[in-house]
Amino acid sequence: MERIDRILTDIAREHLGIATLETRRSDGLDFHEVAVWQVKAALEAAFHTGARPASCTDGGPPLPARFDAYEIHGVREFDDGNGPYCEQVRDEQAEFWSLYGHIPGQGVDCIGDFATREHAEEVFARITGRRYTETSIRGR
Repeated sequence: MERIDRILTDIAREHLGIATLETRRSDGLDFHEVAVWQVKAALEAAFHTGARPASCTDGGPPLPARFDAYEIHGVREFDDGNGPYCEQVRDEQAEFWSLYGHIPGQGVDCIGDFATREHAEEVFARITGRRYTETSIRGR
């Protein structure tokens, strides 16, 4: 609640001329006469603050880029004596399946690994709201 209180106090100070929203148990300090245009400006500021992504209001970093495509690949773990590593393989050779999201200009990022292809496709459907098909997802 601390972040919201800070935002509302800033809006009250800027648009209503009210220094604090703390209850001070004094009519002269707790009641304020303000013009309707001030109330309107304060409400608009609160609305626009809520309409922005959280990163815009909390000073945090911008949100990451959206995935513009997805891929599901069968994966198998190998060990060449220098330690284990994973490679994409055909489904019939897969030990597990990975769901990848494509980041424009950056390549792919693994979203998760799944015991079955069906589970990977189910998670894809939950993320995108549509069924996974290789031709529609890869843009072919």
